[in-house]
Amino acid sequence: MFKDWSEFYLLAGSAAAVLIGLIFVVMTLMQDRPRSSVLAGSKLYMGPVVLQVSFVLVLSAAALVPEINRAAFAAVSAVVALWGLVRGVMSLAGLAALKDREVHWTDKWFYGGIPSALFAALALVAWAFWSGQSWATFGAAAVITGILLLAIRNEWDLVTWLAPRADEDAPDMKVDP
Repeated sequence: MFKDWSEFYLLAGSAAAVLIGLIFVVMTLMQDRPRSSVLAGSKLYMGPVVLQVSFVLVLSAAALVPEINRAAFAAVSAVVALWGLVRGVMSLAGLAALKDREVHWTDKWFYGGIPSALFAALALVAWAFWSGQSWATFGAAAVITGILLLAIRNEWDLVTWLAPRADEDAPDMKVDP
């Protein structure tokens, strides 16, 4: 079924695996942050990104299984879609519960709204595989690419937010040449 798509799924799965590794690097940047803020941030920000790249890895691995049939891939896609949709709605609700000054306006979209829409689209793709629609393979590739691009954007957002910064009240440490 995915005979002509093996390189795409190998590339997508490999990219997801690298992004999972990057998350471990990001976690090391959080060592100087208070545990309470790390746990809250992990639940609302880090957790969804880890789940998204893990889902890309799972879908890519499923597509590379020799002779996988439409029903089996539909089942895998449906489970991922349901799990991702629930997690996206949970993130959206969690971010909405925070005060607006604590959440950047893009966070609700990129950590809640867009992931929810992508996993709803994946549910449609799962149905397309189940019912034998000819566009299902293209739909799966489009959704997986969307999830991967979203994860790249969100990891970049996390890394730039977590990157060590100079303290505002620290003395200027410039050295004149």
